[in-house]
Amino acid sequence: MSRGTGARVVSPTLCTYSILMDCCCRAGRPDLVLAFFARLIRLGLRLEVISFSNLLKGLCQEGEVDKACNLFHGMIQLGVQPNVVIYTSIINALSKCGAMDKAEVVLQQMVDQGIEPNIRTYTSLAHGYSASGQWKAAVRVFKEMVSVGVLPNAVTLNSFMDSLCKHRRTTEARVIFDSMAAKGQKPDIVSYSTMLSGYAKEGCFDDMTCLFNSMLQNGVVPNHHIFNILINAYAKRGLVDEAMHMFEVMRQQGVNPDVFSYQIIMDSLCKMGRMDAALDKFNQMVNQGVSPDIVVYRCLVLGSCSHGDFVKAKELISEAVNRGLCSNSVFFYPVINDLCKEGKVKEAQDMFDFILGIGQRADVIMYNSLMDGYCLVGKVEEALRVLDAMKSAGLQPTAVTYGILLNGYCKIGRIAAGLSLFMEMSLSGVKPTTIMYNIILDGLFCSGRTVCAKEKFHTMNESGIPVGVDTYNIVLSGLCKNNCTDEAIELFKELRAKNVKINVMILNTMISAMFKTRRIEEAKDLFDTISAIGLVPSVVTYSVMMTNFIKEGLLADADDMFLAMEKAGCAPNSSLLNQVVRALLEKGAVVKAATYLAKLDAKQLSVEASTISLIVSLFSGEGKLREHVELLPVKYQPPES
Repeated sequence: MSRGTGARVVSPTLCTYSILMDCCCRAGRPDLVLAFFARLIRLGLRLEVISFSNLLKGLCQEGEVDKACNLFHGMIQLGVQPNVVIYTSIINALSKCGAMDKAEVVLQQMVDQGIEPNIRTYTSLAHGYSASGQWKAAVRVFKEMVSVGVLPNAVTLNSFMDSLCKHRRTTEARVIFDSMAAKGQKPDIVSYSTMLSGYAKEGCFDDMTCLFNSMLQNGVVPNHHIFNILINAYAKRGLVDEAMHMFEVMRQQGVNPDVFSYQIIMDSLCKMGRMDAALDKFNQMVNQGVSPDIVVYRCLVLGSCSHGDFVKAKELISEAVNRGLCSNSVFFYPVINDLCKEGKVKEAQDMFDFILGIGQRADVIMYNSLMDGYCLVGKVEEALRVLDAMKSAGLQPTAVTYGILLNGYCKIGRIAAGLSLFMEMSLSGVKPTTIMYNIILDGLFCSGRTVCAKEKFHTMNESGIPVGVDTYNIVLSGLCKNNCTDEAIELFKELRAKNVKINVMILNTMISAMFKTRRIEEAKDLFDTISAIGLVPSVVTYSVMMTNFIKEGLLADADDMFLAMEKAGCAPNSSLLNQVVRALLEKGAVVKAATYLAKLDAKQLSVEASTISLIVSLFSGEGKLREHVELLPVKYQPPES
């Protein structure tokens, strides 16, 4: 052989590229699949179904449904006829993203081409319909599948049961489960786990226990997933002893608990304050060779903090850091945040300092949480100190940071300081958000600075900041509270004219405004509007209507409103009944007031101190209703002086 002769290079074939594209699909690299497909076309190699099949598979796996559909239509235009695999891949991808109309179109094209749908085709459609809650359509697909001789397998039935259980329809799912054996499809471990999970979510513990026992009797061996479903179900309901028992059953069955099994038990014990038992489980886990993860340490740290054992909490944090499990706010933030929400800001600050002391770096989220804690207890100056520390650490305040401080100022009535901060924020380049405007508007209205509030609201609109339903509620309520009821009514009419979405809170505010300006018929019309626009009156709505009817002397209308409330299934609460009793007493309607006092007793609701105080002032000594004291239930009659 001459020196210039080398090994013969074999040109890649269609088969070569098909293998490469299949490998790229398996590796989750649809970009490389596309690249090889483009090269295949440039080389002029004859295109076959398998070439498109690999590419479509890759695109569908990565959720590139639009690209997959475009390629599907392109292959037909190129004269390559899709096969059952390609049709099913497209139907499955469309079903997963809820595009059922498009999936049905592709199915019809498939049938028109004489290609028979297989079990995977029908399973994809049924799952798509059931996942989107279209049960009748899902059942139709099942019936159609059976009618053409395609019998559902365990995968199909499990998929349908899973969708039913996720939508809290375990009764229908159980019918399918029980029918599996009759159809020659023995329920497998997936079938059992699906049903057990469904029962657990709905709190059907008797059904769950019976099914688990049936599973054991039928020789289906439970795995980690099955036991964790049961343990978690009991733990979430606060049945820790039952969860612990199932934990032991798990071990007796030869299934070693995993980290999730231990975490469920420890979390429940921590929430019940049984820290010693939780730590015993932790030690047992370590001794069994199960490595604790960040979730385990977090629940133990939070439990220790919640029950005041900060020494143990710090010890656990140090241990977790040494294991390399926590190096960011995902671990530390909940610790600081929970303490702050409980009002334990001093302890939160101590833990914060400890975290910094062991070499961990706090981020903006942690600083914000600590600032929020100080603001919640009215210590805004301390929150500002934390802000300075954050800036010194090289971190810049965000919109959330300013929102926390604004809220803190407004809550303690320091509106001027809040406005200054609002200005500082704008100058520093942080754009105000809807929430910030809501905070400052509420603060201004609450402090009686109506003119300034209206100016801020105008600025908000002019700046293009989104104005939401909460904003409108704050403004309308603020105008009404500050005796600008006519302006509130005009603004409300503008909102209705523009078809702005409103909620029950806004309507409650405006019903009160109508009564305040003696527009009783308009108030009634607004109440009727609630149901007309698809909303549901709240207890507050009924309370506003009833108390204002009583003030207007329309006692029969108030009684009718109460009956309508009960008929609608809206249970009266203590606040409503107390307000009604006080309104009736102030109107001198003692017999009616006595009736509603009796309702309080019948429903075992408490009588508020303000109601007792009013009864005493009206019926004792020189009270103006003293002569009618016998009309009250005996337990509410003040003693003679």
